[in-house]
Amino acid sequence: MTPSRPRRHSAYILLAALVAALSALAIPACSEGAMGGSAWYHALDVIAAVNESPPAVPLLILSGGSVARECTVGDSDWAAQVRRRGGPEVVAYNISSQNRTFYEEVALVWALPQVPTIVFIGVNLERFTSPYQSGTISLTPDPAKSANYQPHTHTQSKILTLAEKQARVRYWVTKRYPVFKSRYDYNLRQLERLVRVCKGRGLHPVILELPRNLAVIGSAFDVPVRQYHSGCYAIARKYGIPFVNFMRDARLLNRDFYDLGHLVEPGRTKYQRLLSDKTIFLLKRYGMTPPVYETPSPTPSASGGGT
Repeated sequence: MTPSRPRRHSAYILLAALVAALSALAIPACSEGAMGGSAWYHALDVIAAVNESPPAVPLLILSGGSVARECTVGDSDWAAQVRRRGGPEVVAYNISSQNRTFYEEVALVWALPQVPTIVFIGVNLERFTSPYQSGTISLTPDPAKSANYQPHTHTQSKILTLAEKQARVRYWVTKRYPVFKSRYDYNLRQLERLVRVCKGRGLHPVILELPRNLAVIGSAFDVPVRQYHSGCYAIARKYGIPFVNFMRDARLLNRDFYDLGHLVEPGRTKYQRLLSDKTIFLLKRYGMTPPVYETPSPTPSASGGGT
């Protein structure tokens, strides 16, 4: 089963060694403030734990920004659902955090143990607005900063009104779309770099479309969405990996969202169910399920054995 909290203590010693190794590789970095606060340090806890005790069953990692953080019910729940719906036993972690960039995820992927792993890389419009980054990233855990981690910050008891959501659509088109256009090429290169690093370490990267409130957005974002979809499909074809998009099948309603992308309880239940089914398919595709042995039929006796 997936532990509710990753183990700490001695695992930090191992991660400290990884920090030194990654620094030598000039893994990219950004300021702590942009790395998602307690959720960032929770991700470091997870990486420390899976390095200290590499799982003997397939490892599932979901990484992205705050939209990805909100789209699963919980780690143990995801793992149990995979098993319940016909998959093998797995260990699953959603290590997403606010403002996570593809650039930062390269460091996290480098720090993962080389065990059978599927890395779901969440994509949406905002991930292609991330600013240019350079330098080395610190992967030093901090128990005090991860202690208050909560996987969900939004709930169905308090969601934005329809008018507020519509205002956010207009804001994105006028203010964020120009940022998307200016930074798209850079971030697409970082996504490809992330995929390349995953493949180089023997992990299985999967590009995953994150939730989008189509009930409110309508066709307002169609042009930029088509643009990044085109880029994601090109990377998927080049490296022979999936680009998973089950937005239509999820049938998400406006009330499933806090805003334009962050899911609340009903929505994350719908989304995780489809994610679990796709996970099972991919586990089988990558040969990460245990073999099924048929019980041999009894061998008839030479004399026929009749009575």
